[in-house]
Amino acid sequence: MRRSEFDEILLRNAQAKGADVREGCRVRDVQFDADGRGALVVGTHDDGTPFEGRARMVIDASGRDTVLARKFDTKRRNPHHNSSALYGHFTGARRHPGRDEGNITIFWFAHGWFWLIPLADGCTSVGAVVWPYYLKTRDKPLKEFFLDTIALCPALAERLQDAQLASDVEATGNFSYSSRQTHGPGYLMIGDAFAFIDPVFSSGVMLAMQGGFRRPTRSRPACANPRVRRPHCARSTAVCGTGRASSPRFIYRITHPVMRDMLMAPSNVFRVKEALLSMLAGDIYGKTPIWRSIRILKGIFYMLSLGNLRRSIAAARQRRFNITSDAGSDA
Repeated sequence: MRRSEFDEILLRNAQAKGADVREGCRVRDVQFDADGRGALVVGTHDDGTPFEGRARMVIDASGRDTVLARKFDTKRRNPHHNSSALYGHFTGARRHPGRDEGNITIFWFAHGWFWLIPLADGCTSVGAVVWPYYLKTRDKPLKEFFLDTIALCPALAERLQDAQLASDVEATGNFSYSSRQTHGPGYLMIGDAFAFIDPVFSSGVMLAMQGGFRRPTRSRPACANPRVRRPHCARSTAVCGTGRASSPRFIYRITHPVMRDMLMAPSNVFRVKEALLSMLAGDIYGKTPIWRSIRILKGIFYMLSLGNLRRSIAAARQRRFNITSDAGSDA
C-alpha cells in the first residue's frame, strides 16, 4: 500500500483513541525548559496563523525532516554508506502472476541496484539506488536520466516495457544518516527522525513502529518525571539500537560480488537464508532462533571472500572510492 494511506490509518486511529490531532500546522521550533520538565512547541498553520503549545515531553517523529537533530546539530552522514536515489511511480508495469503479484523485486546493475514495489492501487514504485559518482554524470533532465538508467538494466526494462511514468521523478543524495543521540532532557527521537539506513530491506516502517511500541510515552509517570523518563528512554533506545545494528552489515555488503553470489545460489545450509529473511522481516525482537544461522552466514561470506581474494580486494577498493565520492549538488 502507499505510505500516505498507511500514515492516514495510523493518524485516524490515534485520533479515535483520544489524541488531539492538529493538521495543516508545521513545527518551526521547539524551546525546552531549563529543568527538562517541558517544552514550548512553536509552529505555523497553513493560513499563516501562529501556533504555540506546551508539552511535558516532545517526541520527534518528523521523519527525514529530522527537526530536533537539525536543531541540536547532531545529525551525521553515515560514514559507511553513501548512496543516492532516483525514483518514480509507473502504471502498467508487468507483475508476477498469482500470489506473487505483490512481491518486491530487487535488480542489480553496474552502478547500484533497483527496487520494484507493486502497490495495491495498480501503480508500481521504481527506484534506482546508485553511487554518487554515477549521479554526477547526469547531463540531461532528471526524468530522461532516470529512464536511461532503467535502460541499463534489461530485466527491469522488460518489466516496464508497456508501462507509463505516472509521477514526477525525484532524487535524493547521501540519504543514510543518524543522530548522535536519541533522547535528552524533555525529548525523544523516533524512527527516521533519529536515523535512516537504506531502503534495500524496507525496514524503516518496522523499526519506527517498534520504537512506538516501546517508547516511554505510554507511561504517564515517564512523561511527567525526568528521573523516571531517563531510564525508560535508555531501555527503549537499546531496543531500537538492536534493529538499527542488525541490518547495516548486510546493507553495506549487498553490492559485494560474493554476497550477490550467495543470495542468488539455491543452497540453504544451516537454514541461513531463512534466518536472513526472518531478520529482514523484522523478527529480531522475538524468540525465533535466527542468530546462530546469521553468524554462520557471516562466516560463509568471509570464507568465500578469502577464497577469491583478488575479487574481494577489488570490490573493497571500489567501495572505498564509492563511499568517499561526493554526490555534489547534482541530485
